[in-house]
Amino acid sequence: MHEYKHALILPNLHATLPCAPSQEIICIGGGRTPAKDWLTQLVQQSEKGSTNRPILAIDRGVNICYALRLPPVHLIGDGDSADCGAWTWAKESGAQVHAFLPEKDFTDTELALQIAAENFITRPLVILTAAFGGRLDHLMSTAAVAAHANIPCVLADERETLFYLHAGESLTVTCDTPPRAISLLPFMEECTGVTTHGLYWELRDACITNRASLAISNVLAHENTKNTFTVSLKSGVLGVYLCHKE
Repeated sequence: MHEYKHALILPNLHATLPCAPSQEIICIGGGRTPAKDWLTQLVQQSEKGSTNRPILAIDRGVNICYALRLPPVHLIGDGDSADCGAWTWAKESGAQVHAFLPEKDFTDTELALQIAAENFITRPLVILTAAFGGRLDHLMSTAAVAAHANIPCVLADERETLFYLHAGESLTVTCDTPPRAISLLPFMEECTGVTTHGLYWELRDACITNRASLAISNVLAHENTKNTFTVSLKSGVLGVYLCHKE
């Protein structure tokens, strides 16, 4: 197992992640808009109580930044879905603009993760919000790109959270309230050595493939009063998904 651990604090949970990032950054995408209170707390919270979570706006995500007056440090995209007023506001607020033509090989989210990796010391932890909802193809692409990015990523809003595990890693999550569902999603053909603790249907050294639904819609064990569970993995890339609100 990897020896590095990082405590991530989100507004509705905290988790021990298998990484040692230089800092946490927030990427705001163009999907479902997070609740105002949740996003405000996200910007303010971190492991040491700091408010130092820089914001990267991904195209239409700048509209969310503008509405909540959260100036991004980087503005990324082709501008095809962003409001002109919000884009101008971000530039005038000091955002470094990374503009791309709409005709390109990479999605704005993929470019944003590349820029995050290049512009922050060592490896940042990316909290990607406004990623859920909207078109299925956008969500599937974003989830897959984040799963295989060369920097650690978490997708989150007040309704859903998606963590990632890679070979030899483990994850511990403690929720304020029990999630409505906990699902394990393979992002490779198979994930082996999957073991859980604290769930109603436990797994022991299991193999999960992308051709079956073995680990969908689990819940916390009835006796699990601390709302804490752990997932570990021997090989593959595994998504650990929590549904907080349907």
